[in-house]
Amino acid sequence: MAQPSIPPVPPSPNQPPSGDQPAEAPAAAAPAAARPIREWTVLGAGIAAVIGSFMPWGKVSAPILGTVTVSGVDGSDGWITAGLGLVLVVYAGMTLRRQRTHLAVPVLAVLAALGLLGVGAWKIVDLQATEAEMRAKMSGEDDVLGIGKAMSAAVQVSVGSGLWLLTFAGLAGSVAMVLIIVSRYRGRDSS
Repeated sequence: MAQPSIPPVPPSPNQPPSGDQPAEAPAAAAPAAARPIREWTVLGAGIAAVIGSFMPWGKVSAPILGTVTVSGVDGSDGWITAGLGLVLVVYAGMTLRRQRTHLAVPVLAVLAALGLLGVGAWKIVDLQATEAEMRAKMSGEDDVLGIGKAMSAAVQVSVGSGLWLLTFAGLAGSVAMVLIIVSRYRGRDSS
């Protein structure tokens, strides 16, 4: 009696190919230069800084007055941070398009990122100090009946989402720019 023929089973992707099948070349890993993660981080930080400049930086809620929100562009600081964010966007755009830049350009970009971080941190600390000063004035020595003290407890001052976004964008941009400058400096030394 003849046995039925069984068709050959193709190898699974996890098995090595047998001798009669050609071996496929493994996928080559993309070089580090093909994946400019740091430059994309700088671009994202610059865009976030520009957006954060137009978002609320602080909010004050009081029982009689209601809620007052202040954005960054209500004063000159927001326009300065928007400009610093644009510096990061321009630098990242030039780098992602592989345009050669002078060493002063990334130094300017790292200064812009550090400026964003500094302004953001300064404004957060300033807002919290203003809250403490306002509470001290409201519940001063001349508040005999305790009305000012009761009002100061009811007033809420909070840091706005735009100021937090701006500060984190400055931090991310600063770290990425320092890494870019260090890698560029090492690249020149090894050449």
